[in-house]
Amino acid sequence: MSDRFSSDRMAAFNPQIPRRVADIPNPAAMRGGDEAEGKRLVVGKLVRIKGEISGCERLVVDGHVDATVSGVKTLDVTTNGTFKGSSEVDSASIAGTYDGDLKVHGHLEIAASGVVTGKVSYKTIAVANGGRLQGAIETL
Repeated sequence: MSDRFSSDRMAAFNPQIPRRVADIPNPAAMRGGDEAEGKRLVVGKLVRIKGEISGCERLVVDGHVDATVSGVKTLDVTTNGTFKGSSEVDSASIAGTYDGDLKVHGHLEIAASGVVTGKVSYKTIAVANGGRLQGAIETL
């Protein structure tokens, strides 16, 4: 047997290879710790919802919603979105169509493509050139 493979020689061989710990990302760190992301409801373009919506931080309507909304902080109706019903929110941004009762405790923003009809109450408002607001309007 060769001197090269002797058991004494193999016993002396002890390389110092550092162990590598697998990098497994923390899901909370990937989200940036933003708890509101988990409380966002997005209604897609081809989606239709009818009923009651509550408990989410942000509601984004890109489809069609016929509902009563409560306990939602932010309502966004995109240019493709249609909302019919009633809602009470902290802030709202309307770029599509909103028909019904809208109570905004903070700021209401209506984009140039936005159309809001119904009973609307707000604390502050901004209506872009071309945006429409029709119905009973009052400030809080």
